[in-house]
Amino acid sequence: STRRQTTLTTKFTTMSATNSTSRTCGAWTALLLALLAFTTTVSAFSPIQPSTTIGRPTTRLSATPPPKPYDPSYSAKPPTFNKSTQLWEPSAQTEPMPYGPFGSFLRGGPAPFVLRTLKPDDYDQAVFKYMATTSCSRAEAQGNMDAFFNNAADWAYQKGEEARGRPQVDYTELKPQQAVLVVTWALFVTPLLVRSAYLIATGPHGWALTLDDIFTF
Repeated sequence: STRRQTTLTTKFTTMSATNSTSRTCGAWTALLLALLAFTTTVSAFSPIQPSTTIGRPTTRLSATPPPKPYDPSYSAKPPTFNKSTQLWEPSAQTEPMPYGPFGSFLRGGPAPFVLRTLKPDDYDQAVFKYMATTSCSRAEAQGNMDAFFNNAADWAYQKGEEARGRPQVDYTELKPQQAVLVVTWALFVTPLLVRSAYLIATGPHGWALTLDDIFTF
């Protein structure tokens, strides 16, 4: 009887340890898959774009020399920096916003869309600062900031290549193929990866996940 009780206790302890290890592995798996989903989503939304920090006036533009405007004929007075408020302010000639958050989503993916939705003032500050730095239009500044907030490293790399004489990228252009890719990743691929991560971490099958498990709600 004592031996049987000892055996049962040992089995229970082993099962508890195994379950604990499985839960730990599941949590790490969920984290890794979530990171994978985020990184693949971001990279899928970038044309050639790259690494700087443009945002509040305290940030610096790391692209050296400063980027040149895509349209050199633009001649409106750029925004100015108000030292008393520590904010960039549009000039009387600054044009209205060319497109809203959904336009940023189609051009740059979820990152600029979320920023414009949650922190619209920070986004506008980045746009005004870029306009003042490069003497470009608001549409061009928004396109560049959408690319920057989507993938800062790619954007900075592209600007460095342009400074070496490579062709400039028109970030104001909304390419239908890119828009379709953005919508596909946002509505289908990313939710699928997130659900898979959740089921692997919390479901009874772990890595032995099947398509039926994923699509059964």
